[in-house]
Amino acid sequence: MIRHTGLTQSLLLLLFVLCLMTLMLASLFIGTYDLTLASVFENEQASMVMLLSRVPRTLAVVIAGGVLGLIGGLSQVVLNNRFAEPTTIGTAQGVAIGLLGTHILWPESPLYVHTLVASGFGLLSLFGFFSIIRQLKLNDPMLLPLIGLIYSAILGAIATFIAFEFDLMQFLMVWLNGDFSTVISGRYELIWGAAAIAVLVYWLANQLNLLNLGEQTGRALGVPFRTLVFIAMIMIALSTSMVVATVGMISFLGLVVPNIVRYYLGDNLKQSLPWSALIGACLLLGCDMLGRYLSNPFELPASLVFGVLGGCFFIWVLYKGEPNV
Repeated sequence: MIRHTGLTQSLLLLLFVLCLMTLMLASLFIGTYDLTLASVFENEQASMVMLLSRVPRTLAVVIAGGVLGLIGGLSQVVLNNRFAEPTTIGTAQGVAIGLLGTHILWPESPLYVHTLVASGFGLLSLFGFFSIIRQLKLNDPMLLPLIGLIYSAILGAIATFIAFEFDLMQFLMVWLNGDFSTVISGRYELIWGAAAIAVLVYWLANQLNLLNLGEQTGRALGVPFRTLVFIAMIMIALSTSMVVATVGMISFLGLVVPNIVRYYLGDNLKQSLPWSALIGACLLLGCDMLGRYLSNPFELPASLVFGVLGGCFFIWVLYKGEPNV
């Protein structure tokens, strides 16, 4: 962990907030429909594009990036492994199975019903992975992501089989690939629920910090370890399902961002979670803008752009090794 003075952290926080605000402003004017500040006020069609498409899209990207960065950090604390995040431990794939099930059995049900059922499947998949890890009692931390990828692949294969049998492959591809091109006003508001859960996670950060003690030490000190784990799992499953149901799966963001933050700030959730949310929002919004710019008038999914850039940066961080305290 690299120690920073309070003044340095405040300046860095201000810098990232200004960076996020700049990216949000620029995001409003990037797309196939050319917009200028003057046209927004003078042209009715331009103002509708801004209010119904660009603003909701920008907010959805910021919320998704912030939530996934924060939830990724929580997942790593729950499983006591820095390589854990919702897409590498089967949670997102379980959510996809739940979404497919509700679409097949109750296609006319409201979106919140789809989300609640998907959250249940995500929670079951998370409990399944957690029970596997507890039974194996792994000593090598590198085994957890390996088992997680295998577990995620199995659940992904089940989801693909179901989608193929019911001719829902197109729906599945939408959920498995994070893409913000379809976000418009009236079809993204569910993601605000994930933002509310992220706020709740931060509010409970001091209690969730106790999970860093480990189960044996925590229970010896009177910490309600299993209760905290259960609460954390519910929040992980709910927020992941809301993000996946709204914009699809963004792989590895919850893996890369918390590790970057931990590299510099350590394991204190109260300190690291706001940074994970802020950096996650900046990175995902930057990738979304880059995807729109590179293939204009078409666009690359933000998840694809982040998978390339974020993965390379994560490898670089691992290559550098641990910083000096």
